[in-house]
Amino acid sequence: MCKEKAQNRIDYIVLQKPSEAAKIVEKYGYEAPPKVIELVKSVKMLVKRKGEPVIKDLINIHPEKKLILEVSGHKSDESNYCGCHSAYSGEVKELLDKLSELSVEDLTKLYDDTKKQSKEKPEDKELMAQVETVWDELKRRKKQTEKIEKKQENGVWLKVAVGVIVGIVIGKALS
Repeated sequence: MCKEKAQNRIDYIVLQKPSEAAKIVEKYGYEAPPKVIELVKSVKMLVKRKGEPVIKDLINIHPEKKLILEVSGHKSDESNYCGCHSAYSGEVKELLDKLSELSVEDLTKLYDDTKKQSKEKPEDKELMAQVETVWDELKRRKKQTEKIEKKQENGVWLKVAVGVIVGIVIGKALS
């Protein structure tokens, strides 16, 4: 992942200002990973765990913070506003807690429904943030499910192999 390929606001901020992002991670008592890709993941996890205080810290290091404030008509350097409508604020943070209780199928249905609603109301930034949040959780959950299925598949093959070996040993012992 390089600076030109930031996938969302957090990626963009961390990729543009990795040393400042590392300081934020360390501020909350964690060790910042040396690789930028891992740092992005750490910051996202920190946002999910700590919420608004981390968002405010990220806003403070946003690469275009001054420009965003200027363009949006804000004269002061407001620490809680960057104009980017972060996906991990207020109601969306509560949504994250609810998403953890849903199955992959329910998440997929919720994503489809929310995406449809956001297409009907493209000006609704909160709805757009919900789409992004549900999509992120759905991707994460699918990866997690794939890992579990792969481990289970490996376990089945191990049992088959052990069964074959036991069969060979018993067969040799009886002959």
